[in-house]
Amino acid sequence: MALYLVVHDPSPGEEDHVRPPTRLRELAEATRGEHASPRWIKAWSPDLHDDRIFTMWEARSAEEITAALKEFGFLDEFSAKPFQVREWGPDDVLAGGE
Repeated sequence: MALYLVVHDPSPGEEDHVRPPTRLRELAEATRGEHASPRWIKAWSPDLHDDRIFTMWEARSAEEITAALKEFGFLDEFSAKPFQVREWGPDDVLAGGE
């Protein structure tokens, strides 16, 4: 499975459009554990002045993540842009030699 970073941007709200609440707890239950696919790893909220949310996932495809978010109502109030990423850091750079 590949690693994905997903940027969730708030959708422009329609004040008079009533939607069911996001089923965040059910999303967490369905996407946790080492055998889940997609697997939700972690989420970050930048600060009080930025309404975006960032999440990290393991999945076979970006579409698999989008389908899970849609199923549990998370795309009702946010758009989601999954990007496949590769995790690396200083130790990887130093291990690569010169």
